[in-house]
Amino acid sequence: MDLQQNDQQVNQNNIQSEQNEAQQQDKLKQIQKDKEKCLEIKNKAGLLFNEQNFEEAAKIYNEAIDYCPLEDLNMLCILNSNVAICLMKQSDFESALEHCSKALEFNPEFVKALLNRAECYEKTDKFEEALEDYKKLKELQPQDNVIIKKFIDLDLKVQEIQEKQYKEALKGLKNNGSSLLGKLGLNADQFKLEQNENGTYNISYKS
Repeated sequence: MDLQQNDQQVNQNNIQSEQNEAQQQDKLKQIQKDKEKCLEIKNKAGLLFNEQNFEEAAKIYNEAIDYCPLEDLNMLCILNSNVAICLMKQSDFESALEHCSKALEFNPEFVKALLNRAECYEKTDKFEEALEDYKKLKELQPQDNVIIKKFIDLDLKVQEIQEKQYKEALKGLKNNGSSLLGKLGLNADQFKLEQNENGTYNISYKS
């Protein structure tokens, strides 16, 4: 490569570098602009929430999410959590669950979203899932007596539900299985039902 070609290459590299820097600056400006717009919309939604206009507040919070830069994980977490609260105020717990889970994707240790999701799980009779969230909360807030008490209460409730399911499964085995087993010279009392950790059951022969 002669001197002239070398100079041309250097100039091309400089031009490319300047273009890349300009593009980066434009990108940063757009991100800042979107952040400001997002915050403006978020504040508007907050006013609607304070007026107890929860349906409209949820819509505006969702609009803020559209403007929120993907790099701002903390704001995305807060906005999704706020949408969930608006939906909970309208007793739409299934939809609120989705937004709580979305918030926790951005920040798995966001206590407010965990508390709200646990409540939504309870409201939709998903007690085992609620217990898992309180288990996480107990790890995050080990000194919080309210959380500890709620975890204990839910743990007992889940055990009661599993015990009831066990009895119903055993009753079904005896009622429906006896006729079939009788043809084989067996009876249901010769078998035992054992529950697995995931809530399913194993049937085994009593030795």
